[in-house]
Amino acid sequence: MNIIIKTPGFIGDTIMMFPALELVKNEYPNATITIVCKAHCKDLFRNKGISKIIIDNTKGNNRVLKTFSLIAKIREEEYDLGILFHNTFVDALIFKLSKINKIIGYNKESRKILLDFHLGMDRTRHYVNHYANLVNKYFGDKYSILPKMKLEFKKSNLIEKKEKYLLGFVLGGDNKDTRRYPPTLSLELMALLNTNNIQVVLLGDPSDSENNNLYENELNKLNKDYVNFSGKTSVLEFIDIIASLDLLVTIDSSAMHIAAAVNTEFIVLIGKGSSAFDTVYPKVDFGHKIFQGQNCIKDEDLITQINSKSINSKINQILGINKNA
Repeated sequence: MNIIIKTPGFIGDTIMMFPALELVKNEYPNATITIVCKAHCKDLFRNKGISKIIIDNTKGNNRVLKTFSLIAKIREEEYDLGILFHNTFVDALIFKLSKINKIIGYNKESRKILLDFHLGMDRTRHYVNHYANLVNKYFGDKYSILPKMKLEFKKSNLIEKKEKYLLGFVLGGDNKDTRRYPPTLSLELMALLNTNNIQVVLLGDPSDSENNNLYENELNKLNKDYVNFSGKTSVLEFIDIIASLDLLVTIDSSAMHIAAAVNTEFIVLIGKGSSAFDTVYPKVDFGHKIFQGQNCIKDEDLITQINSKSINSKINQILGINKNA
């Protein structure tokens, strides 16, 4: 079998696709697998047994030309099976024009005519189950247990392990809108941290750097132990750092899914996300949720109800730190 898979567009969604990928590998243990993904997702497939990765860069300028270029790359090989984990009409059309023998996917955006096997969408289903359900139905419903969601990682050479807990923060930049933890409350939280026992690790993409630099200034002013990696790491380095942490405090983000996939305990601060939170919250038993906006009407008020003292208290509880130490 020569199989080609179109992944979701975001890092977190792609990680949630991994159990489905494992089902495909279980079903076809000798298959050759090609991945079509966005450039920022390619490093997620480290040590995943993938034969080839094709980068989908069809967004932005010259989209039509880029789309035909992608089709030409796919047509360099003959594929027996194409699996669409991204649900646009254009994705299905690209696979169809690439002459893939059989294409499976969800019937969304009226693309049923382009699919050889299709299912209806169920928006209440957890994302992990959403991806796994597609391939399992195609395989005749033969599997009943989800494979484990995991990312490969290695020891980070960016962090020097001290006799302290490594506590990571991904609190989000202003572009994260109602998901990001407000800078005023984040500054309060930085001031509360007991860095006699903790080294703070600030993480995020370049869009998070402006806010993280504020937190760095606060930590520096208070002579607290920290390192700021925001906007300075590759995806692989980001994964390896999260795998090195003792605890991660994060908003609903790719970092949450990475922590779940590398077995790092995490606290997630819940505001208004891009999806219903119960459909994306990782299926692990080492995650902790903080949500205090039950009585709020406005989306932007949800995460602001989480006070810095309650987060610090949860951190100390999990790490076993005496707050008066």
